[in-house]
Amino acid sequence: MFRQRPFVAALLVVAAATQPVISRGQTSQPDQLRRELDAMKEQLRRVQEQMKKQEAIIQKQQAVIDKLSGAKPAVAAPAAPPAAPATETAEEERLKRQVTEQVLRRIQPSLTAANKTFPSQFNPAIGLILDNVASYGTKARGDFEFRAAELGVSASVDPFARGYAIITGSPDGFDMEEAAIVTTSLPYNLTLKGGRFFADFGRLSKFHDHDLPFVNRPIALDRFVGGESQADGAELNYLLPTSQYVTLTAGAYNKMGAENTRVDNTVARDLSQFTYLGRASTFFSLTDANNLDLGASWTYTPEVKLDNGAQRHLAGIDLTYRYTPLSQASYRGLVWGTEALYNQEDRPVGGFPAEAATTALRLNRVLEPALSPSAVADPTAAAAAPLVFKRRDAAGLYSYLEARLTRRYYPGFLFEFAQDVDHVVGATYAYSPYLTLWASEFQRFRLQYTRLEEPHNRDNQFFLQWTVILGSHVHSFKDR
Repeated sequence: MFRQRPFVAALLVVAAATQPVISRGQTSQPDQLRRELDAMKEQLRRVQEQMKKQEAIIQKQQAVIDKLSGAKPAVAAPAAPPAAPATETAEEERLKRQVTEQVLRRIQPSLTAANKTFPSQFNPAIGLILDNVASYGTKARGDFEFRAAELGVSASVDPFARGYAIITGSPDGFDMEEAAIVTTSLPYNLTLKGGRFFADFGRLSKFHDHDLPFVNRPIALDRFVGGESQADGAELNYLLPTSQYVTLTAGAYNKMGAENTRVDNTVARDLSQFTYLGRASTFFSLTDANNLDLGASWTYTPEVKLDNGAQRHLAGIDLTYRYTPLSQASYRGLVWGTEALYNQEDRPVGGFPAEAATTALRLNRVLEPALSPSAVADPTAAAAAPLVFKRRDAAGLYSYLEARLTRRYYPGFLFEFAQDVDHVVGATYAYSPYLTLWASEFQRFRLQYTRLEEPHNRDNQFFLQWTVILGSHVHSFKDR
């Protein structure tokens, strides 16, 4: 029971053996030896006292053990519970090592591949989109149109900017559709874009044709914007430092609209002949599965040179609602998009330009007091005569609803309304149900029927669109 006693005896033997050795080795210093011996004796005394205390504690514990053993012989020694934490700790360490080894085994191929392909990180992302449309109308005969092939290239220039370019090839030839530089590290939440790009006007005017939810661009965008909002110029975007997501955009361009013929994009001009843009947009997360985009856009051209130097205003508001259940985000969803446009500008009475005289007479308009009836009867004279301009207001709207039934099937419906910028009488309406089939993430088919109702024309049109994607093709959340 008192196993410490041999240890105490050993200390005494060592002390006794050490004393004569020290005495023999240092006989010339008796005072120092005496002090050292006294210190050793004091240390030994303390050790002995400590050993006695430990012996007393052991005796008490042994008495308790004997008492418990006599009262409850079947009870196991209480030494087992303290061992449990050690066992649990060992098991936890083993599991941690096992999980770490599994994770390393899984990511090692990716790490190896990344190390092997690191030089390719400097290469730009390249993608090619092929878009084909077959159409048939009751008034127009059928046609198979290779609409466009778009080659996109994008990459980071350095930590402060990135660049991208989109080259389009179509039956009309090749065109540099976009080529812009975008900053990535400006202070104060600012982003600057310069070059040729799609101006931040509205929603769908910034989409390429193959990215639209339906086959054709809405009529209102074709008439008022000029198709895509292509612009040569600069744009500054500011993200407000608020809890609510709000962005403000200001831009200045030669003109806006790829098919906008009001302004010549190839000649120099005064500042009064540029087109200026302002836009504000915000995003609301209504619930985890519901969100809403709102935007308001406005463009202003102080002098439209190809007309009579008059002003032009184009304003629009857009709304996009998305329902995306988190549990089935890849299989279910709903998108509702609406945009309304208002255009105000001076237009020639009767239109551009040779038909102005005859149309003006038909509308009882007077071109010029000095214009003779013979000149009116002569188309050449009518074409050369000065035009009379009149302020025209025109509006347009489109609204579409698209359901995501599965990962592959997206049915939808598009409604369109647009007034003519040259004639206040009559408007164009279109109704288009459509079905999009995604064969994969890189191949898409779309069927669409359009009922077109113009003031002097009614037509039923059928479309089949086939689009494929090769390589990189990335869109942001708002482009969905």
